[in-house]
Amino acid sequence: MRKKTLLLCLPLLFTGNALADAGGYQLEQVLVMSRHNLRAPLANNGSVLAQSTPKAWPAWETPGGQLTTKGGVLEVYMGHYFNAWLKQTGLLPQEGCPTAGSVYVYANSLQRTVATAQFFSNGAFPGCDVSVHHQDKMGEMDPTFNPIITDTSEAFNQQALAAMNAALGSLKLDASYQQLAKIIDYKDSAACKTDKHCDLTKEASVMSAVPGKEPGVTGPLRVGNSLVDAFMLQYYEGFP
Repeated sequence: MRKKTLLLCLPLLFTGNALADAGGYQLEQVLVMSRHNLRAPLANNGSVLAQSTPKAWPAWETPGGQLTTKGGVLEVYMGHYFNAWLKQTGLLPQEGCPTAGSVYVYANSLQRTVATAQFFSNGAFPGCDVSVHHQDKMGEMDPTFNPIITDTSEAFNQQALAAMNAALGSLKLDASYQQLAKIIDYKDSAACKTDKHCDLTKEASVMSAVPGKEPGVTGPLRVGNSLVDAFMLQYYEGFP
């Protein structure tokens, strides 16, 4: 699952006493960085999910990649938790709203991240005028959150690939690949019948670290990650 981050900055400057630890420190500000909540997977024709199994994926009411209704509800609960915690620390007043300008919420410019920020704010600061900020153009990654590679040197490229391949080499995934292939009937998928990719244990995963792009991987690891991601989303969304 690609990382699409929500940034919540809380430069809380309340005059009330915040919790102090044994060393005499006093909490003055909180910075929270969070991912989006539950989203629908991308299982359209031509996607990795569609090509990897002959079976039909569950139909979601929410378009692929967007925050689901349940995801919004869960994020409100998360906001409730932070509301209680911030009050406990003394950074939020026990009654009413935070003072103007003491809370700043900034989200990536995707539907699922902006919606997550809105639901979080509703839970954390109910009935309060706390705006969610984001760049004007929606549907494109905000550079603030875009995890692309900016170092164009060959030395970095080699170092990154070495680290990625070392991590990959430490994984023992054959048993997991075999179980996954059985669950999805991989041998009868379009990936096998058309593209002749029929055994996840026999092909190599290839890492990439191209400047201007996110670190990437092709091969069985990408397929397996996409499938397991979809299964997890379905589970937490409540599909049977």
